[in-house]
Amino acid sequence: MADRLSSSFSRRDGVRLAALAAATAFASGCGLLNGPGGQQDSGSTGRTTVKVGIVPVIDAAPAKLAQERGYFAEEGIDVQVRTYASGAQALPALNSGEIDVTTINYVSFIQAVVNKAVSAKVIADSYQATPDSLVLLAKPETGIREPRDLMHKRVSIHHSGNIAELLVRAVMQDNGLDPNSVTYLPIPYADIPAALGNNLIEAGVDQEPYITQAEEQVGAVPTFKIVTGATADIPISGYIASDKFIQTHSAAVAAFQRAMSKGQKAATDITALASVLPALGVADSQKASLFKLGTFPTSVDATRLQRVATLMQAYHFIPQQVDVRAMILPGPSGS
Repeated sequence: MADRLSSSFSRRDGVRLAALAAATAFASGCGLLNGPGGQQDSGSTGRTTVKVGIVPVIDAAPAKLAQERGYFAEEGIDVQVRTYASGAQALPALNSGEIDVTTINYVSFIQAVVNKAVSAKVIADSYQATPDSLVLLAKPETGIREPRDLMHKRVSIHHSGNIAELLVRAVMQDNGLDPNSVTYLPIPYADIPAALGNNLIEAGVDQEPYITQAEEQVGAVPTFKIVTGATADIPISGYIASDKFIQTHSAAVAAFQRAMSKGQKAATDITALASVLPALGVADSQKASLFKLGTFPTSVDATRLQRVATLMQAYHFIPQQVDVRAMILPGPSGS
C-alpha cells in the first residue's frame, strides 16, 4: 500500500509541478516582487536586473521586505522574481541562465554541488530552524509521540533529499531505529494539512504558516522534536548565485548581499513580516502573531553550514565529507 501511495503522490506531485511550471512560464513577464523581467540592464534606470527564483514559503519574506522598503533600489539593482515549487526545481533555471539567483534548502544545494549538477555559491543566508519552527506534525489519534512510532508510517518530507528528510532520518538513527523503516512521501509543505486531514499520511514535517493551518483545520499537533541535539539551530535555506553570474556581475551580487542583509534584519519585526505575507501568497497576515518562526541570519556562517554537510555524510546523503567554505561567497565588508 505504501508503494502504491508513494507512486500516486509522485504522479500527483508531477502534475502539480507541471501546472506550476506552466503558470510560471505564462507569468514570466510578471515577477512576484517586481514587474516584467528578463534583461540584465534596466534601461533608463541604469540599474542591473537580478533575476531571482524563490519558493513561496516564509523564508522568502525578507526578499519581499527588501523590495518594498527599497533596499534593492538603494543598492542600485532591480530584482525580478519567479516562483518555483522547490529550490531543487529552480536549479535547471539557474543553470540555463533563466535566473541568476535562487533560494534553495542547503541539503539539496550541497547534494547538487557534490554531484556536479550546479556551479554556484551561497551568497546570502535565508532561514534557520528552531525546535518549534520546523516540526513533525500528526493528529493525536495516530499515537505518534516518539521516534519509534514512525516505524512503518507514511511521513511527508516536502521533496526527496531535502532538509526535512535529513531531520527525520537523523532522529530515527540517533534513537537506534532504522531510518528506512519510514515511508517518505514528497508532499509540498502547503499540502500537508490536507494530507493529514485525509489520513493519506500519518505525519509530516512542516513549517509556518502550514503548522498553524494544520492545527486549526485538522487538529494536528507537533510531536517529538526533530530540531534538537545534533540538529539544533540547523540552517535550512539560503540564496545561491551561479558562478557565471558572480564572475560577470560581482557588483550586483555584492549589492544583493547588502540589500538582503537589511531585509533579513527587517523580518525579525513580526509586524513587518506579516505585512508582506499576503503578497507572497503564503498566509493571512492577521494570523502571523500565532506563527512559530525560525531566525533570519544576516550573514552566512560557515561553521553552522558545515554541520549540515557533516550530517549529510553521516546519514549517507553524500558519499564523503566536504568543506562548505568553498561553496560560500563572503559578503562585502560592512554588509
